[in-house]
Amino acid sequence: MSHTAPVLTHPFAQFDVNDFELVITCADGLENALLIELDGFGIKGELIRAGRILARLNLAQFYHICLYSRVASRVLLPIGEYHFKQKQATTNQISKDSQGRAITRTLDTQIIDEDVPEALYRFAARYDWTQIFGLDDTFAIRLSTDKRMTVNQQFATLRIKDAIADTFNKKLGARPDVSKTPDFHIFAAANNKFAELFLDLSGTSLHRRGYRVVNTAAPLKENLAAALLYEAGWHTGRHDALIDPMCGSGTFITEALLMRANYPVGLDKTTSEFGFYHWQYHDDTLWQELVSCASDEFHANLQKLSDTMPTIIASDADATAVHACHQNLLASGLAPIASKISLQQKPLSALKHTLADMKATYPLIITNPPYGERLGESDFIKPLYQGLGLSAVDGLKRAGVVRADLAVLGSHVEYVDTLPIVEPATLRCHNGALTVYFRHGAMDLSDKPSLIERFEKREVINDDSQEFINRLQKNLAHLKKLAKADGVSNLRAYDADLPNYNVAIDIYGDKVHVQEYAPPKQIPADVAKARFNLVLNGVREVLGVFREDVFIKTRARQLGNEQYTKNPNADNKRKKMYVVQEHGAYFYANFTDYLDTGLFLDHRNMRQIVAAASRGKRVLNLFAYTCSASVHAAMAGAKSVTSVDLSANYLDWGRQNFALNGLDLTATFQDELKYQFVAADTFEWIKENTEQYEVIFIDPPTFSNSKKFKGTFDVQRDHVALINRAMNRLTADGVLYFSNNFTRFEMDECLSERYEVVCITDKTIGFDFNPKKPIHQSFEIRHKNRLKRMADVHDDFEFADGVADRFDGGFADKSASRQAQFSAKPVFDKKAESKSYAKDGRQGKTYGDRHVNHDRPKTSSKDFKKSLDKKDGKKDFGKKDRDHHGFGKKDFAKNGVNKSAQFVSHRREFDDKSSSNDKPVQKVRYEKIDGKLVAMPMETMADTTPKPKKYTVKSKT
Repeated sequence: MSHTAPVLTHPFAQFDVNDFELVITCADGLENALLIELDGFGIKGELIRAGRILARLNLAQFYHICLYSRVASRVLLPIGEYHFKQKQATTNQISKDSQGRAITRTLDTQIIDEDVPEALYRFAARYDWTQIFGLDDTFAIRLSTDKRMTVNQQFATLRIKDAIADTFNKKLGARPDVSKTPDFHIFAAANNKFAELFLDLSGTSLHRRGYRVVNTAAPLKENLAAALLYEAGWHTGRHDALIDPMCGSGTFITEALLMRANYPVGLDKTTSEFGFYHWQYHDDTLWQELVSCASDEFHANLQKLSDTMPTIIASDADATAVHACHQNLLASGLAPIASKISLQQKPLSALKHTLADMKATYPLIITNPPYGERLGESDFIKPLYQGLGLSAVDGLKRAGVVRADLAVLGSHVEYVDTLPIVEPATLRCHNGALTVYFRHGAMDLSDKPSLIERFEKREVINDDSQEFINRLQKNLAHLKKLAKADGVSNLRAYDADLPNYNVAIDIYGDKVHVQEYAPPKQIPADVAKARFNLVLNGVREVLGVFREDVFIKTRARQLGNEQYTKNPNADNKRKKMYVVQEHGAYFYANFTDYLDTGLFLDHRNMRQIVAAASRGKRVLNLFAYTCSASVHAAMAGAKSVTSVDLSANYLDWGRQNFALNGLDLTATFQDELKYQFVAADTFEWIKENTEQYEVIFIDPPTFSNSKKFKGTFDVQRDHVALINRAMNRLTADGVLYFSNNFTRFEMDECLSERYEVVCITDKTIGFDFNPKKPIHQSFEIRHKNRLKRMADVHDDFEFADGVADRFDGGFADKSASRQAQFSAKPVFDKKAESKSYAKDGRQGKTYGDRHVNHDRPKTSSKDFKKSLDKKDGKKDFGKKDRDHHGFGKKDFAKNGVNKSAQFVSHRREFDDKSSSNDKPVQKVRYEKIDGKLVAMPMETMADTTPKPKKYTVKSKT
């Protein structure tokens, strides 16, 4: 029985160089960009499946693709395809319903019914490979398999190689060699339906460019950048400016200029990298002619581009990235026009100023923000994208631009959802292994005036609330002029002006925040509710706002642990942060979850004062809350900004505010983070910290009793301690701004004796608040004669409860030569403090976490009075007019005792070891003589010094 050798197929027997088909591949998602590019070449392409475009062309067009395609990955010449044998299979799919119960579904599917490696061997063995290349040529196999196939890819590749080698051995008795740098590239692809074989004429991936000499973290692939430029319409030439505010290594900028100069990117591979050089149908004469022509045309286009250069702006907060961008631009052949490119190290926060100075009529802003590599945490990426859009709109409006496109790449679709694009188009693609989303389209540059800007007084009739409506309209008409002059869009429009309408109405941009003060007990609940509903209806009518733009809260008198806790109804609502603008900065405001929104309107002027003093300075913000003052300081050009608050949640809110304004959270100053957010007890932190600052801002709570720190805080009682500690951190020529909302606050006289203290409340109360009844008090404090003296904080104050313990051990400045030791007795009178706190107009701004409590047992003022009586022989100081230290002011005034020295005997003792010399320490004690309290000097402390007579208080029993 004779065996006939199988007839081998010659795949290119009918090949015509003037009319043949090619498969052009690209990354998934870039098919449309590739079709746009091919259409520009005069080639009609057809999408056959993801990442594959089929085109019919001639040899010259094929060469043109290899020279000019910026999107294509490879150019493949089809050899043949093979369909696997299939069989029916039944599989069980298990899922769960809404109640967690398992659900099993039976599915009928088709699966491969043969050995895949052996099927690939038989498939490859069909063809006469000797007709494709010879024994002297080298070859290599690359196999791509579908991820749904369970096949050993390395073994399957080996079987294809065996089939080719066996073809040569049977026909010629020898076989060509396999090489890592082959003359012929064989590409095979297989999925669960069929397999394909191609001759890879490109030889190497076309996305690689020769200009990338310097990389940065997570660089953008060149062909992806080019595809996105096609999607954004840059190739049409209608844009006269291109801006990349986070340029990284400059891939967008470089590709855009190469595209505008029509640079043949394939020139970088013309030496030996293409896979068609040994192909039998290669026309080297035609190829060399096209290469030479392409090179000449590029230089001519480059000269023309230099004369009609569009505005190109590239910037990045990272100096290394800016350097990489510059080096890549030079290496790409764009050196002749590099000097006309604006390339600077700038944070995103400078974008609006950059755009405002730009000369363009139709710009394209395109960028690839960090996905988290440079910022470190994904929580701050979304604010970065949102801030990018806001800054771009503001800058373009300032420049007078009425038409612009925005194109941004993001790792999550919710990031790009925040961009101000009118009819956005979204493209899902991949940058390496990472799935990314490209959002692009025309920017929304329409004017969106705030509520106060668009308010117009008109007739609104409501017999039940006409008095309120008239007052609100009168207020708004007056405030509108002042708001326009100061550029203010967030303000208080009404503050319980009428006794029957006891609410505060705040405007935040296009939102209204209505706070109802809890009505007195004598007002029936139904009457109060009816009046409040009348207020809400009046607000909507007068301001012309929808119901969903009005947020309501009831502001009852708050205790120390309630002011900044979440609204009890907040969990039932969808948490949403709204963006408001203040003097060029953006802030997140929360109108639903907390009693306060995150931006105190009454401190608007104070934040501007802090910003004006911060340029080139080191700034410290104590009790930072959501870091709004810190943002203004950073935007004003502070060298560094440190924000300290007890609440990590509020500091995260502050970080989001920084990211929203494009401030780089990873920026450094003197090898440390430029913007620091410290979650710590302010008293403990300022005690241990030794850094010096030129600007310090303190806005403490009126009262706080947090479990997170020892003791309680009362601004009237403890402000001397706080300011003294802070002044030790202030440079000799620095300034400290102190503000608080305790309406009956009085600055201790001892501070004016030590420092230059100027009350600036009249400058910090905004036009929308009553200056006759200031909602806060503020002060500017400096070192006298600009000479810094380390404050001996123990002379002037005494803490309540555990607060004294935190300062026990003396002055915490490590550079101080003496450590003052003292013993502070608790003097906290809970009833008196609660009473004074209840009268505070701010109604309970609390410390750090803003909702703190303290469960430690308190020492009453009565107990402390007894301890003082025992120590100093005093039976009673008088019950009336007792100040916040626990001592009767009238008693001291009658006896002429100096207020700044009145407590020395109770708390100041110097440790002999901490003294720089052996001089004796003079001490005083107080005695009652003829019913009067008199300070008596004591003898020099020595072992033989007689002890003062101690009086004992006998029990009444």
